[in-house]
Amino acid sequence: MTQQTESRPAALDVVFAEGEEKANIVAKLLKQHIDAIVAADPSKVDAARKLHGKLGIHSTEPDEKVTLIFDGERVIIRNGFDPDLDGAITGPLKLQTETLAGIANPYREILRRKLKVRIKMTRPFFTSRTYNFLKVPPAMKAAQPPPA
Repeated sequence: MTQQTESRPAALDVVFAEGEEKANIVAKLLKQHIDAIVAADPSKVDAARKLHGKLGIHSTEPDEKVTLIFDGERVIIRNGFDPDLDGAITGPLKLQTETLAGIANPYREILRRKLKVRIKMTRPFFTSRTYNFLKVPPAMKAAQPPPA
């Protein structure tokens, strides 16, 4: 007798709240980023499903805001900030990208005040866990040429 277990597909739905045509540039780049990291590391699907909450991403260059909503099944990307964020990260888009790729050290950039992280006191680890989900997995780093 074999026991059947229900397994979830190794895919993560990432959708735009306002539709792709109305999504701002940061929202579109975040969707591409999430799709790429999930394709490179399928364990990111389970990591995303364990996250429940809202993370604000504010790019200061270009000036755009996005809310990432993790509902346990998918990631919803909404233009602008929701009023009830569980955390937020603010800084130039290039710097945020470099920290996620492991090129720049996020802690040093926070100390240099180029990157700002805001947490909600009732959810102090949400921003950190979400950041870890968004980090580029080692499989993608190995495929990239070293920085010049």
